[in-house]
Amino acid sequence: MTVPRSVVAEVLLAMLLAVTAVQAAPDTAAPQAEALAHGVALRNGGNLQLAIDHFRALSASSDEGWVATGELGASLLQARRYDEAEPYLREAYDKTSGSARARHAIELGNLAAARHRPQEALRFYAEARMLAGADTALVLVARINEARLAGPGERSALLVALARDVAGVRAPLARARMRLSVGTLAGDVGSLQIAYDNLEDARLLAVQAGDARLEVEALDALAQLYEGQGRDADALRLSRRAIARARTADGMYTDILLRLEWRLGRLLAAQGARDEALAAYQRAVDHVESIRPDIPVEYEHGRSSFRDTLEPMYLGFIDLLLQQADAAQGSARSVLLRRARDVGEFVKQSELQDYLGERCSVDAAQNSAPTSVAPGTAILYPIVLNDRIEVIFDSSAGISRHTTRLDAPSLRKLVETYTQRLREGQPDYRGAAAQIYDLLVRPFENDLATQGVHTLLVVPDGVLRLLPWTTLHDGQRFLVEKYAVVINSGLAMTSQSAGGRNGFTALVAGLAEPGPVVDKLSTSSLGKVLGVSTSRSAALESARQRGGIRKLSVSSRTFAESGPERTAMLKEQLALPGVKIEVDSLAQILPGTSLLDGSFTTDRLNDEIGKGEYHIVHLATHGFFGSTADASFIMAYDNFVTMNGLQQLLQLEGVRNRPIDLLTLSACETAEGDDRSPLGIAGAAIKAKAGSVLGSLWPVSDEAAQQVMTGFYHGLVTVGLSKAEALRRAQAALIEDPRLEHPFYWAPFIIVGNWR
Repeated sequence: MTVPRSVVAEVLLAMLLAVTAVQAAPDTAAPQAEALAHGVALRNGGNLQLAIDHFRALSASSDEGWVATGELGASLLQARRYDEAEPYLREAYDKTSGSARARHAIELGNLAAARHRPQEALRFYAEARMLAGADTALVLVARINEARLAGPGERSALLVALARDVAGVRAPLARARMRLSVGTLAGDVGSLQIAYDNLEDARLLAVQAGDARLEVEALDALAQLYEGQGRDADALRLSRRAIARARTADGMYTDILLRLEWRLGRLLAAQGARDEALAAYQRAVDHVESIRPDIPVEYEHGRSSFRDTLEPMYLGFIDLLLQQADAAQGSARSVLLRRARDVGEFVKQSELQDYLGERCSVDAAQNSAPTSVAPGTAILYPIVLNDRIEVIFDSSAGISRHTTRLDAPSLRKLVETYTQRLREGQPDYRGAAAQIYDLLVRPFENDLATQGVHTLLVVPDGVLRLLPWTTLHDGQRFLVEKYAVVINSGLAMTSQSAGGRNGFTALVAGLAEPGPVVDKLSTSSLGKVLGVSTSRSAALESARQRGGIRKLSVSSRTFAESGPERTAMLKEQLALPGVKIEVDSLAQILPGTSLLDGSFTTDRLNDEIGKGEYHIVHLATHGFFGSTADASFIMAYDNFVTMNGLQQLLQLEGVRNRPIDLLTLSACETAEGDDRSPLGIAGAAIKAKAGSVLGSLWPVSDEAAQQVMTGFYHGLVTVGLSKAEALRRAQAALIEDPRLEHPFYWAPFIIVGNWR
């Protein structure tokens, strides 16, 4: 396995920024030039936030602040903070001319390329070539960027000319960085001889110039080239050489060392040198954690920046730890299994950060992973590797593991097909329910029985987040008929301490008949989630006839209408008639305040929550969790509340003094087939600083939701059950009803967070 191409792109962008910084250094006074050079060194060393802070301060204090402003924009660009970078880059571009302006044109081109606007990027690069005039080095930088956007065939021809012309650059360091860029691009398209010649020349020039960092970068690129060719011995030798050079040189090398140590771990593992490989992987993870605030968070085209770049490293480390555990016994084996699970926690944390698009909320919600498991509780921690599924089982009796030889694509197909059948209320689901039970739960049946387990805490991985675990079937009973099932995005994400029972004062808000929100929803970007439901299964038809389904879907005719006609149709088709019954029923169980329809406005919600009087906030309204927090929302009567809006609501002073114990979203749904969308439920808990969230994986039956919610709160408040057990009994009651026994009705409801 080699480093993902996205990592190569990250490295290349950093190289090109370094080239433009070297070539276009402005003619400024010595102290300011020294300060600018320090900031560039911080950026080149991977310390992006430090570089950003440095240039921000410099731009405010300098008489020629536009120079630092341009560097600030370049640093924000490298950090993928595109919206922040653009105004600084444009300001520097507007205030300069000639070669200085050419440099900023290149950076604006890089910004356009990062936003997948190739034609705009090419226009900036062409302008840069014109503005650069006799500055041949800067012209070459623009040409290298143009080659970066070319197709593989065209790029090979362009690289031949670039390799020839770079030889004419007089400044050794500039020539070395260009050689490094050309060599990296050539390796990416398989032009191996051009790649080797340019990378080796870059290394020699760096040695001659005494630039240790550039030398390490060239060695890293050569090692990557050799690994891609299967020349593992050469790749290993060069990686070790680069690591040794970085460790003895002054400067900042963390960003390069994480790649080098990761490669070293892969290569050593392939040789069977597991102890050395584990040490290398651990150092790579340590490097990542040390610069985590500077690692860009991005989600695009169905893949997150974390999944594309760093997840393979963590999974490789986990794989190696589990292999090592196979050869260990007793306490040594337990230590390795827990260590593998702890590495998995880094993955969970990063995925949630990716989903929310920021780190602060997740970091603030972190707790120490439990060192022991309470009696009666067991943890199922599945880890999906390329060639198999590993399930780590932890209970008060100790930790163990089971391996199933089912590859990741086969698992995805099985789970997605099964989940879709349940979402559509199809009758032929039992076979898959038993098959998945055999894969994930049956290996631990004896442990569960002999240890008297009553609560299963599941920390699902990847596609398993789409899975309603309660529906897994042992041939006689569903899992929910035996255990209370809790879903958590990570062991350290949410507090698992016993929740306080100081009261159940609740704010219950419901939207039976939507108001002006439908106009804002239909014209906003969030309106794209309004789907047209086409399924005609017996279960769904029955649910529609008995009150409907709480789904953001409308008839195809609605999209053809406009103005008042569309508004009226949207209000009618998005109505939730059962919500009024639900709100009235809960008012009989929960003390507090009820808001329905016109009284459920965003301002009123803000006022009520701000009082800090409520232990429970129950929202019976349409909600949607998409691929990111930005595509997630809940509907009030007059407007929608985004994930960030929810955070602002639930961080008012009154709520900070008395945090919410439970946030219930009884009509939410997650995007079909998107294994990231269930993270929205965990994200809601984190954004709301709530102890736990009760939500649903798919659009629920109006009738079933009323019954589950009433049964849940009766068990929680009147009987004194834990949240998990109260939900289990409410779901089990529906299984006993022949009209509602299909999992479509009861299975979507899940508890995330503190289940006690």
